[in-house]
Amino acid sequence: MVRLLQPKHMVQAVNALHWRNSVEFHKLLKDNGDFSICFNSEQVLPQKISVEKMVKMLPRHLIAVVMTPNKDGKSRYILCGIRLLQTLCDLTPRNAKLEQVLLDDVKLSAQMIDLVILVIIALGRNRKESCNSNKESLLEATLVASCLHLFHGFISPNSQDLVLVLLAHPRVDVFIDSAFGAVLNVVISLKAKLLYRQTDSPKKLGASSVEEVNFHCQQAEAALQFLHSLCQHKPFRERVAKNKELCGKGGVLRLAQSILSLAITPEFVGATVTIASTSRMKAKVLSILQHLFEAESVSFLDEVANAGNLHLAKTVASEVLKLLRLGLSKASMATASPDYPMGFVLLNAMRLADVLTDDSNFRSFFTEHFSMVLSAVFCLSHGDFLSMLCSSDLSSREDDANVDYDLFKSAGWILSVFSPSGQSVTPQFKLSLQNNLTMSSYAHQRTSLFIKMIANLHCFVPNVCQEQDRNRFIQNVMSGLRKDPSSILIKMLPGSSYTPVAQRGTGVCRNLGSLLRHAESLIPSSLNEEDFLLLRVFCDQLQPLIHSEFEESQVQMKDIEGRGGNLSGKLKELLNLNNEEASEDCDVRVEGVMTKQGVNEEIDTVERLKESDADASNLETSGSDTSSNRGKGLVEEGELVQNMSKRFKGSASGEVKEDEKSETFLVFEKQKKKRKRSIMNADQMGMIEKALAEEPDLQRNSASRQLWADKISQKGSEVITSSQLKNWYLLLFVPLRQLQRESRNHYSLSDIESLLSG
Repeated sequence: MVRLLQPKHMVQAVNALHWRNSVEFHKLLKDNGDFSICFNSEQVLPQKISVEKMVKMLPRHLIAVVMTPNKDGKSRYILCGIRLLQTLCDLTPRNAKLEQVLLDDVKLSAQMIDLVILVIIALGRNRKESCNSNKESLLEATLVASCLHLFHGFISPNSQDLVLVLLAHPRVDVFIDSAFGAVLNVVISLKAKLLYRQTDSPKKLGASSVEEVNFHCQQAEAALQFLHSLCQHKPFRERVAKNKELCGKGGVLRLAQSILSLAITPEFVGATVTIASTSRMKAKVLSILQHLFEAESVSFLDEVANAGNLHLAKTVASEVLKLLRLGLSKASMATASPDYPMGFVLLNAMRLADVLTDDSNFRSFFTEHFSMVLSAVFCLSHGDFLSMLCSSDLSSREDDANVDYDLFKSAGWILSVFSPSGQSVTPQFKLSLQNNLTMSSYAHQRTSLFIKMIANLHCFVPNVCQEQDRNRFIQNVMSGLRKDPSSILIKMLPGSSYTPVAQRGTGVCRNLGSLLRHAESLIPSSLNEEDFLLLRVFCDQLQPLIHSEFEESQVQMKDIEGRGGNLSGKLKELLNLNNEEASEDCDVRVEGVMTKQGVNEEIDTVERLKESDADASNLETSGSDTSSNRGKGLVEEGELVQNMSKRFKGSASGEVKEDEKSETFLVFEKQKKKRKRSIMNADQMGMIEKALAEEPDLQRNSASRQLWADKISQKGSEVITSSQLKNWYLLLFVPLRQLQRESRNHYSLSDIESLLSG
């Protein structure tokens, strides 16, 4: 038996045994009962070694290799040793003696920690602006990911345990700085490959196949994923935030900038894997930044500003703004696939933007640039706006996933690339889905973050904000609303439809009203009351400016107020909707009106029709969480809207006189297209009138409502559902209850006619 006392014996063992997986290694140990193993080396005769001695010497041996000057094959050999250590760690649950030798020996564990830290320091010492040859860059990427994930093998798969061990190490700060630097180097080399593929320029790195690019991307993602898991824990991210070399001098920001600027074209085969992987990396680095920016022990952004690197942070902020714009557009949903989760890119971008808009260093930047995105959102058609921000049931959502990294397979593939025989099949790692958000929770978080950004930018703090910035945000929003949607706005949110310029004022106010009502329903589970009140103030300041800018709203109101007619005509116009439009998937909306009694007061924006017994809250509106088809079944033509009775009057701040009162109207907008057929005939409308008088609590009594619906259906060719009857009933009956409270103890059919005619 060869005694492993010389380095050459260790080299032979590492080169021969790293190809053996844990199952094969276990079989070899069983074949030799003396805890030794036989292997074939370059020598003619097989070699037999003591596994215990090999295990105890291997970390120190690899450390010595790391410390030696550069020589050919050094990185490959270190990766072989790391791979062998991982195999031994995987074998410990099935071999008690190996577990005792490898994991229970405190001194040996400390040596393995030192080994990983030294390798990472060597890989992250020099920040690269370009990458090595194609094979060398793949080798380096694999070595970074493998070293970091080896921690899971011999310490714990739980990142919380890793944090405790790493923070106790005397060289933890150097390790943190080097780890981020090593991952940055991997991303830089990946970015160069993607760039060459985009431009089809002469490839200095040599031809790289799609499989190699995918492999490189997975190694980069696995390495970043390791750092992200550590930053989930407060003690670690607080230590990172205090690292002046890493944070103050911009190391973290350079990593974020490199990842967020990764761009590839989907034209080449196999791009889906790479697109999804780069997207998940963006989501993870956004999450890391958010955690660091919110550190309690030190102001990360102040440290960056003091070091003169605020320009790097603004570059990152620009990338965040791009992600917000793309994420809020319909076009972004085209690449979503359940088989290739893209990560929480939009959600994390919004979370980070929430932090940045509340920071004095970035307030002006987002005031100038995000206001344009905001204007584009408010100019969306009502259906698109509801689907984006006032819905609990989105057509699609983001899903997150982690790579189930396989160190043995990764190292084996890249090592085989350097061997004469080579290897044709690249490993494809499984994805572990991480999304634990329901559709409604995801939608509510997205809307809540959108509102928080508005609240942050609209909130004026005298001791922090400059006086000239007092009304700048709302002025920029108004400037965006004046833009031609055929140019700048469509570029802001590609793939969306916009309200025509002629109805811009009415459309924007309508969207604001829907957002306010939906936001109120999110309190307190997803939105705090302070942010909601700031949204109210913003809307009440914006609406007078809108109506001052867009005269068509007042003209339309005059036209509406001039409408009249008898009750039967109004009911026919109200109820004889197109058969497709009035199906159960249709939602009828009652819009609300906001008034302003003072910028710093809490403003009552709840409709007057809801002030008694919340009858109107039972109306199944498309802007409410009670609708399961929000944004899908809108009555786009022939829709009931509640418009403003008077044009807002006031200063640029949006204030109005206290004695001014806002009246509400139910307005029916005539259909522009010819209806295919009527739903309600005269007999059915007569029964509706009868129900109004005989059943004061019809909207609460589902059995009685179904009975009336069946009776009404028997009088015509179309089936009237209980849901439709409830909506129509509330639309007519609730306003009459209001009239009854205010003036009379009874109501008549003439009240209905008066109500409908304004």
